Amino acid sequence: MFRAVLYLPDDAALTLAGTSVSGRTLTVRALVAALRAGASMIAAPAALRDAAVDRALRQIPALAAAIRWIAPGAEPPADAAATPWLLLPASTLIHVRTLGDLVVSPPPPGGAVLDVSAAGPAPVALVGQPLAGQIWKDVAMGRAVGADLTRRLEEARAERRGGAGPYLTVGSRADLPRAEETLRSTLGIPADSGVDRYLHRCVSRYITQVLVRTPITPNQVSISSLVIGCAAIWGFWHATAASAFLGILLYAIASIVDHSDGEIARLTFQESRFGANLDWTIDTIIHGGLVLTIGATAGGPLMLAVGVAAAAGVVLSALFAWYLPREIEVGAAVGGVLRNIANRDLFYLVLISAAVLRWLAPPLVVVVALLVAVGSQVYWVGCLVRIRCQGREQTVS
Repeated sequence: MFRAVLYLPDDAALTLAGTSVSGRTLTVRALVAALRAGASMIAAPAALRDAAVDRALRQIPALAAAIRWIAPGAEPPADAAATPWLLLPASTLIHVRTLGDLVVSPPPPGGAVLDVSAAGPAPVALVGQPLAGQIWKDVAMGRAVGADLTRRLEEARAERRGGAGPYLTVGSRADLPRAEETLRSTLGIPADSGVDRYLHRCVSRYITQVLVRTPITPNQVSISSLVIGCAAIWGFWHATAASAFLGILLYAIASIVDHSDGEIARLTFQESRFGANLDWTIDTIIHGGLVLTIGATAGGPLMLAVGVAAAAGVVLSALFAWYLPREIEVGAAVGGVLRNIANRDLFYLVLISAAVLRWLAPPLVVVVALLVAVGSQVYWVGCLVRIRCQGREQTVS
């Protein structure tokens, strides 16, 4: 448990802290980083409060409940010595992962400082009440305390701690483009496949860069991806070779837009359970619809039924992937298979194979439809096998 206080490191910090970077000001980003790192209360000089901060507080109730504005002359809380204090420069871009490494354990008597910030003008530190109290009056007045804090930490021989996440001191407007790029580097997720990293993210970041500065919400972007995905399904329904390749192009665009909605949500702190459910539902509709159309393209009522079976397998696999714990994909031979089959790269291979065969050897589309109907069942059946194996392991142990 710790508390946080935002401070101004230098004379330019007040203006820079109120500058928007990818849709949110640096002050808001620092406040949210402290909250997500685990701060039970966040104190900030009243000089940092502006319209952008107030909008963020309305959108993030947990942040509104945690923040305490300190006016000039305000004294530290009566129980200030009860917990360590995280000293966080308001004009610094820092990821919650970086803060997590700093606050993982209580500080020693001399405090702990983030290694990459220790010698700079804006140290990020976890300290006890005595050191926090020494700068509290100046922080409350909105004065620059970065150089003084650096000196005090050096004199106290503060312990240096590493940080694995992004960190950037924004000392002037010239640093803002680098701050934008630093944020973009954090937009990937562990589930990204090769196509996601080298195609979808490379394009989606440009869409995100534009939309993040508009009132458009992540959920509205998600709906756009559904519309484009439905157009891709239409392209594959009883497809010609040309419409099948058009369907692949539309699917790629839908996937890029789908990546953009998550990027906007993460950049603007609009993540929500509803948004995650909506994104999952749209992905399932698009993937299920596309495998259904491969059966329809293969021709005849029997192959349409095969397409329905493939779509059912996609839906079941999506349900298993959504509701089962990630541990199902860890360890054992089955777990390794599960990690490799549930990715977008394989799905592209299916679509491209269907389109090429529709062009060069139309009767062989049947083979793709049958393979998809069987392959779409592998993930959820594999999950059941993995669950059974885990049950046996627990019984034996």
